[in-house]
Amino acid sequence: MENRMNDGKYVIGVDYGTLSARAVLLDASDGSELAAAECVYAHGIMTEREISGGEAKATTALQHPMDYLEALSRTVKGVLKESGVMPESVVGLCIDATASTVLPYLGDGTPLSSVEGFESDPEAYIKLWKHHGAEHIAERMTEVARKRGETWLS
Repeated sequence: MENRMNDGKYVIGVDYGTLSARAVLLDASDGSELAAAECVYAHGIMTEREISGGEAKATTALQHPMDYLEALSRTVKGVLKESGVMPESVVGLCIDATASTVLPYLGDGTPLSSVEGFESDPEAYIKLWKHHGAEHIAERMTEVARKRGETWLS
């Protein structure tokens, strides 16, 4: 495609899904889509067995944080290449992910799963929206609320 370096402003939206991330590049002046890209996560949905050799529970749904970084890099580079838009013409980047996605990390942003000694700890990985590892805690909280007669429970 032609070089669009100086003819406008553009925005990129990246959506992190269950199995892949997708990006679109839009012309900010009219919202028209100029390019789209997808990157399937290399590790997919992982179980405790895949990380630590532990039990593979049906309630476990983990992801590797490096898949998210790889997907961001590939999709953004992909839409820029396909569209011909120069990076300096991009005025906005929007990121979308499920609100319940949990990633434990250090204060400097390092994913805990990348820290020496935590590579085999399932709790150091991303908890996907369908991960139910804390289900027993939710059940206990519900039980206590019932015993107390909490009105908000209904």
